[in-house]
Amino acid sequence: MDSMIRAAKSGSPLPGVGADTTEGQGETGARRQCFAAVFFFALAVRTLELVELADTPLFEFVLGDAKNYVAWGREIGAGNWIGDETFYQAPLYPYFLGVVFWWFGDDLFAVRVVQIVVGAASCGLIALAGWHWFSRAAGWCAGLLFALYGPAVYADAMLQKSVLDLFFMSLALWWMARVHVHPSAKAALGLGVAVGFMALTRENALVFPAVLLPWLLLGLGEARGASLRLAVTFVLGMSLVLVPVAIRNQVVGGEFHLTTSQFGHNFYIGNNPAADGTYKPLTEGKGDPRIERLDAIEIAERAMGRSLTPAEVSAFYTDRALEYIASDPLDWLALLGRKLLLVFTSVEVVDTEDQYTHAESSHVLAVTGTVFHFGVVAPLAVLGIGISWGRRRELIPLYGMFAIYTSTLILFYLFARYRLPLVPILFLFAGVALEGARRFATERNRPRFETTLALTAAVALGCNWPVFEKDYMRSVTHYNLGNELFAVGREAEAVLEFRTAVELHPRNAFALHNLGALRARAGDMSGAEDYYRRALEVNPGYGIALSNLARTLRDSGEPARIPEAISLFERAIERSPYDADLHNELGEMHAMRGTWAAAIEHFGRALSIVPSHAQARENLDRARQRASGKP
Repeated sequence: MDSMIRAAKSGSPLPGVGADTTEGQGETGARRQCFAAVFFFALAVRTLELVELADTPLFEFVLGDAKNYVAWGREIGAGNWIGDETFYQAPLYPYFLGVVFWWFGDDLFAVRVVQIVVGAASCGLIALAGWHWFSRAAGWCAGLLFALYGPAVYADAMLQKSVLDLFFMSLALWWMARVHVHPSAKAALGLGVAVGFMALTRENALVFPAVLLPWLLLGLGEARGASLRLAVTFVLGMSLVLVPVAIRNQVVGGEFHLTTSQFGHNFYIGNNPAADGTYKPLTEGKGDPRIERLDAIEIAERAMGRSLTPAEVSAFYTDRALEYIASDPLDWLALLGRKLLLVFTSVEVVDTEDQYTHAESSHVLAVTGTVFHFGVVAPLAVLGIGISWGRRRELIPLYGMFAIYTSTLILFYLFARYRLPLVPILFLFAGVALEGARRFATERNRPRFETTLALTAAVALGCNWPVFEKDYMRSVTHYNLGNELFAVGREAEAVLEFRTAVELHPRNAFALHNLGALRARAGDMSGAEDYYRRALEVNPGYGIALSNLARTLRDSGEPARIPEAISLFERAIERSPYDADLHNELGEMHAMRGTWAAAIEHFGRALSIVPSHAQARENLDRARQRASGKP
């Protein structure tokens, strides 16, 4: 083991992988040239994408989580650098936006320009990491492949924190390579800082020390004292980043949180009887992070009957998730299996907007997303692992980083952008595959070649098996774009987007419902009813569609339809038991039928939820009078 590592550090060739033999200043210069070439190539690819997308409606609006990030970044850029409450979402990307806004002004296109520079730097870092870990050629291949990876090209231009996920993961892998080749306090400190910043954009990066500390202590072949110094310096690097954040949380929020306070909430969303592996808000239709946080607090406090601190809210949801796991372990294991499919599918599963829709307006995305996607990179990485298997002990930290991060993904919930931090590791091995495949095929070790080939084929088949539909991802994007168009009064365009969403995926209940709501606004109640019923055929428990269909039946003026309307309101209340307005409306329905006891009950529930609900108070007084026989 030790002799193999020493051979790698001296530049000697290793079995199955070419190794660079240049030394000294010439090697340093060559590596700088490699970084620069890969960086500018990646920047050119991303610049072309940005030019193609600049004038599209998709760049005109800010969708999903990006709204909260941008709003938060604007507050920071305007001078609110500290904030006034415990961090709920990972803070690094909003602070990144704040710095860009402070420097360039409130210009979202400037943000995207800065991001593609950062993304190009990630590609250059992977090229250097591949050079250090394996060989010059493997590094070049890894960096150039990464520069053309469709999901990364897409992510670097989006107003999402994925650009920082990729950068700090790439930076960490480069520092790991530096530690591997020439262990030093500087490299260990840099690795700690990179992992610390990574934890401020993806909290699950906090698991990486579980792999890196044993490696620093035991896996480098250093003397005990030197290994201990490396580990301590690594922890110091992480602490330099995370301790100020923890102190800040303690000062402004009154509690110690190393990064954020949303562990329990996210854990519960990923592990409950209704979970499907992706994100489902606690309250249907309320996925905005600002609303989501308030809902999480309200639900927990109602259940506990008292005010809760952020830590107590997190503990409440953690306990509920653990109760589900203990009560139905087989269902939970099946859920983990579904989430594992989400990790390794070639389709980029999205929550708000997708690269496939953007690719309709960008030739760069269309080509890179078709040629270099996860279903191509993952099999290449397996081939690279097989080629480099002779160095498996030396490469344990890379395997460990991949495995432990994957475990955090399936323990929570995920979309494709959550798995992006895995991709730089895959590209290191994909670079080995491109550089060493021909030589590997001609080696005498046929059993290893045949086993590797079989595993590569199996992973290629598994990743590319048609489990998820790209058209559904596109449907989600058109639906969200329609919402933004409606919000600014462009209803005709919104209708077109919702119709496109339904054409792409006829079972998009949200788009069907919104088409119904727009028909109702236009006075076409029959058309509205049809769309609402179609939405409920897809999702019988869709609360907003239930209540809107109930209102449509109520307002039809046909007494015979009132019983169905009441039933629909009751089903909607089952979904949202603390919605005071629903209780008030159901009370009004009962009042229309003269069932005063039920009307009084629901008006009372509305007031117990919102004591200041004036309409419910007036309705309750009137119902009591009528129930007592007074006019």
